[in-house]
Amino acid sequence: MASDAHIQTRFGAPPVQPPPVVSTQRLAALQAFNARLVCMTVDETSYEEVVRGVGRVVGCDSCALFLHDGSSEELELKASVGHDGVEPGLRVRFDDAASIHAQAFREEYLVHVDDLREQPGMAGIDKDMASVLVMPVISNRGPVGVFEFASRTPEAFGPEDIGLCSMAVDQMAYSLENMRLVGELSLTRDAVIRGMAVLAEIRDPCIGGHLSRICAYAGYLAERLFGRMGYHEVTREFIEAISRSAALHDVGKVGIPDAILLKPAKLTDREFKVMKTHTLLGGQLLQGLIQDFGEYTVITMGADVAASHHEWWDGTGYPAELAGREIPLAARIVAICDVYDALTSKRVYKEAWTQADTTNEMMSKAGVQFDPELLKVFLADPAALEAIRLKFAD
Repeated sequence: MASDAHIQTRFGAPPVQPPPVVSTQRLAALQAFNARLVCMTVDETSYEEVVRGVGRVVGCDSCALFLHDGSSEELELKASVGHDGVEPGLRVRFDDAASIHAQAFREEYLVHVDDLREQPGMAGIDKDMASVLVMPVISNRGPVGVFEFASRTPEAFGPEDIGLCSMAVDQMAYSLENMRLVGELSLTRDAVIRGMAVLAEIRDPCIGGHLSRICAYAGYLAERLFGRMGYHEVTREFIEAISRSAALHDVGKVGIPDAILLKPAKLTDREFKVMKTHTLLGGQLLQGLIQDFGEYTVITMGADVAASHHEWWDGTGYPAELAGREIPLAARIVAICDVYDALTSKRVYKEAWTQADTTNEMMSKAGVQFDPELLKVFLADPAALEAIRLKFAD
């Protein structure tokens, strides 16, 4: 690459230059950014927050974060600010010889171009930017991506700017690694949760798409409650959690004997008494996980769902004969979804009910078995429910 591109010394390699002096004001801004990195919630929106935070500290026209996608040997744009028309998801191949981003990542070099418009053999992501500074983001696993700083003004980055950018990227690398680890932990938890749910249901030959439908129905109803008067607890976190925790509603069935769980005929009073204990078993199982491993929203909500999804609005359900809003909201939601799916699904002992028959049957239990307001909201859009049923058909 041309020498006037100012490709800087490889990170960690000699010659080591004294770090540029950074003003107290800019160091204070960096310190505040570091504090925010430590405290912020980790999810997909965190990438944009990180990029915006770095941009505020450095004060350049635009910033962009690319992360390594090992499955495709590409850099994927996760977030950017100040780039018009550049959307997340843009990809750069590692072997793109013209890309300054690929160069910085591949060789773990800081790449500094005073005026990209005068370097026809080099490619950036925004033709309106002149000065570009691309730094590899290096964690304890090695390079995980690159961060771009850019300005419309040529020769915009002096020694102090480069020093500040280096410190910001170093701090950011720790947070990005934390995001990765949290993401992996979340995926692992979800796999374990799904495994628990399937284990409880696997003896039932009719399981089919039941778990997927229950989760989709629950997420659908929770989404329709979002922002509705009287449902302040329905946050985005609640919607995401119930879309997964609904799968745990019958996890306690793992403790029910086959002779009862799989009996093709009507259960005797004694057998039904045993069957009803699956609510207690499920709640106790999940509460035990909480006691042993700490709070996790999906498990905590799942414990409520498992224990209380057979409670009735009028107080005649089981196991605790809770009534009305004594029943946790998540359990009231799943109670509706569970019965709806049971009625609209084909089983060895019955055909699937029509939407009209299902609606009539469930509305006859409004205020008795089901929360009447939730039921009305759930049944308001038959086409949406049908779309879910078809998407996760047995």
